[in-house]
Amino acid sequence: MFASSLWLALLGTGFYYFLEYRDWLDWNVKVIYKVQPGPCRYALEGGGSEDVIHIGGGIIMISAGFEFGAKTGKIKSLNLNTSEVITMNIRNEPNREEFLAGIHGITYWRDPKSGKMYLYTLTHPSKEDRVEVFEMTSTTELTYIRTISDPLFTFMNNLVAVGKDKFYITKFWQSRDTYMEYAEMMLRMKTGGVLYFDGKKARQVVGDLEMPNGINISPDGQTVYVAEFNTKKLLGYSRDNTNNLHKSWEVYANTMLDNIDVDSSTGDLYIASHPIAYKITDSVLNFFGFAFPSQVLRFKMRDNMVSEIEEMYSDDGSELVASTAATYANGKLVIGTVRDQLMVCDVNYLSG
Repeated sequence: MFASSLWLALLGTGFYYFLEYRDWLDWNVKVIYKVQPGPCRYALEGGGSEDVIHIGGGIIMISAGFEFGAKTGKIKSLNLNTSEVITMNIRNEPNREEFLAGIHGITYWRDPKSGKMYLYTLTHPSKEDRVEVFEMTSTTELTYIRTISDPLFTFMNNLVAVGKDKFYITKFWQSRDTYMEYAEMMLRMKTGGVLYFDGKKARQVVGDLEMPNGINISPDGQTVYVAEFNTKKLLGYSRDNTNNLHKSWEVYANTMLDNIDVDSSTGDLYIASHPIAYKITDSVLNFFGFAFPSQVLRFKMRDNMVSEIEEMYSDDGSELVASTAATYANGKLVIGTVRDQLMVCDVNYLSG
């Protein structure tokens, strides 16, 4: 009798987890409907645009060339006023192997006193993660300033600057080994977190997260937003005067949320995402060669909380492969991808 009960309990538990993983992996999703806010066109058709940010005046900064094991990358810019894409010239570039290797998240901070703009980009050299710091000296040129590394930087994902050489940064994986990273993902291990770098060293301010991805901050600097990729949730944290974070709310989005961009005028969030989990999880090892769908959501915000979610763009991967970042500027939606295109869409209608 006891053995039968035990087997039934084990069978029930196994069935529960089967259903849980089936739903998490989106095995039941068969159709991705095509959604566009207006006519769309490619601004780039190769090399990727893993993260995109609007720095003002219709200028979009782009981190291009992200790839596991990549030895180099590029920082590009798109001028929405002219549709021109250029590769930024870098002055004072260090003579160092793997400079800008596996370039990933990108953020900026403008000094309110001097008006100088500083650009921070996360990179993945083979031995350690680094944050490269530049001053933007013109619309075509960056000046290298310094490299930031820290023992707590394992495999990081994205960052948001909150002062000169001060930023929050997401720890995506604990491991730097590809197969262990995949195990962390598939076993849904809570090994991720958020770190705060104070200009000298990093400390953890949030722990026990499942692959935190994008991160950004509200225009008033009071709320930090984190995309918890593996749980399909957007998390909101209040920020205190010691730069610690305290969880305030969470919203389930039913899609794997990637990078977050904040509209400085409205506070709304534009988040690129991956609507079919089992396809994008294959991107780490690429066993099956799936086409990776794309999606962009607009999170309408009120008092730094989500009031409504609007789908701005959707594609099954035949037109846009694995969207990772999106920003809205000059009446246009700019969408970046892991390794492939950069797309610009006219936004014919934006709901209030």
